[in-house]
Amino acid sequence: MMLVCSLSTSRRSVAPSLVLLTAVTMQAPVWSDPPASPSEQLKLAQRIASKAQRSEVWQDDAGNVIGLVLINHQVLDDDIGPRPGVSDRDLQELSELPHLEALTLEAQPVGDQGLETLKDRASFKQVGFHYMAKADGASAAPDFISVIDNMRELEILEIKHNFSMKSIAIEKLQGPFPNVWRLVLDTPITADQTLHIAELCSNAKDVQLHRSHVSPEQLGHLGQLMPSVRVLWFKPARAKLSVDHLAALKEFDQLEILSLQSFLHDLPFEKGWDALVDMPQLSRLEISSDIQ
Repeated sequence: MMLVCSLSTSRRSVAPSLVLLTAVTMQAPVWSDPPASPSEQLKLAQRIASKAQRSEVWQDDAGNVIGLVLINHQVLDDDIGPRPGVSDRDLQELSELPHLEALTLEAQPVGDQGLETLKDRASFKQVGFHYMAKADGASAAPDFISVIDNMRELEILEIKHNFSMKSIAIEKLQGPFPNVWRLVLDTPITADQTLHIAELCSNAKDVQLHRSHVSPEQLGHLGQLMPSVRVLWFKPARAKLSVDHLAALKEFDQLEILSLQSFLHDLPFEKGWDALVDMPQLSRLEISSDIQ
């Protein structure tokens, strides 16, 4: 069982997102000795979470804090009002939560020094970095992503909506991350970087590619690199879905659910959509098109 304590809510739906960065002098995390009690962990987690517009604190059956979701988003401004977000110092204090295994940061004003304190959290199973370098005072160098390289137990990895960043150094990741079953990628990750991280997350089953620049040939290669994919959400950059993309999907031979997003051009059935007919496991097709 997992208990969830939600500190802020909104009637609007906002996808969980992630981190941003500021500069303060940091020391290496020091684990509490003796470890913080469940009640002490919860008090700390709630204090940190109260700085975000929307937040969740997850606990295990023993009351230990195991997850934090920290979200700031402009659609929450009217309902909740502005919140300062978490700081580099707050990220350092996460060392007092020794059971923490999930962290989602969205549009938080943190910096590279704060993120650096996460690099030794080898037991993390879920990480989300959304809207990096967006908040006032936030910063993120392209190689901030290297903090996950020791997280070999990761099961969920989301790198999404990072419009304020020109690049993310995915190619520097060494991995592998054999337990990742859910992988979400978005701009500014390049096609070659997508192939690289797919190779590191070869057992992924649920994959989302937002604003992706992968070519049809590269899309087929992704199916070979991640042969266990059951769910694929694909939104090509500039809405350029082609019949060649459809043909390449045959490489995802375990695919059960396919969601194709925001394409502009009408595609024929013959030598187009009919490529999906021969996919033996496909049972559900979702289409979101901008065709008028």
